[in-house]
Parts: sequence; C-alpha cells; structure tokens
Amino acid sequence: MAEYRERIIKLQQFLKTQGIELAVFNLNSDLYYYSGSVQPLYMAIPAEGDGVLIARKSLERIRTEAPFLTLETFQNTRDLQRILAERGWSKARKVGFTLENTAYATVVRWLKLFEGAEAVDISWDIRRLRMVKSESELAIFREAGRKMAELPRIVRESFRPGMTELELSAAIEHFMRLNGHGGLVRCRREGIEMNYGVCSVGSNALAGTKFDGICGGEGLDRAVPYGASWQPITPGMPVILDYAFVYRGYHLDQTRMFCWGEPRPEAVKALEAMVQVERFIAERLVPGAVWSEIYEAAVQLAEKLGYGESFMGLDPEKVKFVGHGVGLELDEPPYLAPKMNETIEVGMVLALEPKVSLPGIGVIGNEDTVIVTETGAEWVTTAPGEMIVVANGI
Repeated sequence: MAEYRERIIKLQQFLKTQGIELAVFNLNSDLYYYSGSVQPLYMAIPAEGDGVLIARKSLERIRTEAPFLTLETFQNTRDLQRILAERGWSKARKVGFTLENTAYATVVRWLKLFEGAEAVDISWDIRRLRMVKSESELAIFREAGRKMAELPRIVRESFRPGMTELELSAAIEHFMRLNGHGGLVRCRREGIEMNYGVCSVGSNALAGTKFDGICGGEGLDRAVPYGASWQPITPGMPVILDYAFVYRGYHLDQTRMFCWGEPRPEAVKALEAMVQVERFIAERLVPGAVWSEIYEAAVQLAEKLGYGESFMGLDPEKVKFVGHGVGLELDEPPYLAPKMNETIEVGMVLALEPKVSLPGIGVIGNEDTVIVTETGAEWVTTAPGEMIVVANGI
C-alpha cells in the first residue's frame, strides 16, 4: 500500500503548485492507479489531507482492495454534500477533473456541491504523473514480455491451411487469456475502442479506421470495425499480428509478422528496413533525449531507406508518431511525435512501432515494448523479430 500512498503524495504536490484544492476521479485507470481498486464510483483527493473513496455498492470488496483509504457510501446528492462538508471541502474554489473523458453532466453535478468552484482540466497532468513506472510496475511488464515471447510458437502450432483471420486470432487470444490477459484493452481517447488486437492479411490491414494507429483491422462488422475479419489467410501474403497483452492491468504492445508460404520479397525487404528503424529509435531512448527529435530522426531514416511516402501509413491514413508510452492504458505519454518537446526519463515504458503501408500488400513492421534505463533501452518483448513463416502445403 505504500506505493499508492507515494502516488497520492506526488499528486498532492502537483495540486499545490497549481492552486487546485481538490481532485475528483471517476475513470477506472485513475481510480486503480491511486487506490488499487476500480470498484469505487469516485475518488476525491485534496491538496492536503487524506483522500476518500465514494461508492454505492461493492463496499466489502473496496475495503479489501484499498484498506488504507476511507470509504464513504452515498445514494444521492445530499450524501455527497455531507461528505464534502465534513471534510471542509465544500469551499474549494478550484477542483480538478479529467475533462477529456468525464461526462459534462458529472462535472456539473459536482460543481453544484461547491460555492462557485471552477473546474480545472488535469487530464494531461494526470497522465504525465504516470509516465515513470515503479519497480513493481516494471516487473509486471517483464513478466508479460516473457509470456508473449511464446507468440511465434503459438502461431506455428495453431495455423492450418484455409484458416481465416478470425480463427488464427482466436487461437492467439485463447493463449493470451489463459496466460492472464484481463480481457479489457483500455483506451482513453473519446470514441476509441479496441479488442485484443489485429490479425489482418494483406490489404485488409490497410482498412482505414479512426483508431489512431497505422493498422486497426477490418473487423467482423461495421458496428465493431476493428481486429480480425472472416477473410481467409492466403499463401504468400503477409499477416500482421498486433496485440495488446493486458497483464495485471498493464498493456504490453507487441507486433510480429506472419506468412503462410514464401513471403513476397517486398514484404521481406520492408520488414528488414523497419527493424532497422526500430533499432535506430531504441538506440536514442536515453535520458534527456527529446521526444520529437527521436521522431524526426526516424522519419529521416525511413525516407533514406526508400519508405518516405509509405512510412506510418498512406495519406490520408498516415499517423504522426513512431512510438508511444504504455501502462494502464494502451497509449500514454511519452509520445515520439512532432511538437512533443519533453525529454526521455529513466523508468518510462514505450512501445516502438515503425511500420509501412504497402499498396496491395499490407502493413509491415514489428512493434516492441521497451523500458528506458540509465544505459538505454531494455527490450521487454523478446519474441524473435523475423517473420513467422509456415511452409505452404502443411
């Protein structure tokens, strides 16, 4: 429980610097980060003093999962007024919310409990406070990496001629689920949803989606247009296997390429180039390096290798990043992207994903999760990086 207390203290130090008297959280990833439980409806943390969890149900579970915090029950607005008044919080003038994903109605409801309080958006700040991971968090990533190192074996043992994307994806998902995948992939951005990941053959991988990534997959239906489809896997066409393995709440991001039969030369060449770019990025993940400068250098190398137009997607599907932080959500800061002029720190965890989109062929490239150390990048995903090839005619 000491780690949760340390996180709260760090948050309170931030609140004091901004003159924010109280922060109110309702997003599950934020609740878990500061309490160890996603069961409360709200968590209120003052700039000074003890925080409180607020819930209607699951009370015994909350007390077990977060015994170091006071738990208050409520059924209506009067109960919330009482909770604030008893702690002297009702006179707060600046109250922090993660406005990027907290419903307007929720914020209005809370603001009515104060005497003329102002809502302050702390969305980005809360995410920044999570960028540097603790040793216990890093241990979770390393264990997840050891589990996902088995992916090539699972693919080789599971694949059968005539398989669809969905059938191969189901075999991969079955493996991940039985090895601790929590079953949820958490995305913070409004309107962005994701399942376990992407298994897409050839041009299916080029399907456009509003998901902020180079490859979202065709999906089974327009209502859920992400991930694997009913498309059969055909000989010689590259299949991208891009999965988020969510272990104990933390997202490990890994991509590997698969092919049934001899892969097309263009795909092999592109994968070799993207592996080179990925290693180039990893070599620059040293403390003090500027996020945007790493991005620009990677783009320049991709252009030099002949993939300027297709790097990170084809217009208008092109995305402007080559890596992103991972943690309790699929994408967190730091972002290796333009105009991101903050610096790399020890303990950050990033997913590096330089990829290219080749017309008529598909999306090509690996993705690996790494930890920033004093001496550079520690590779957490250790599955062999070469294309997984199963002979035609098996």
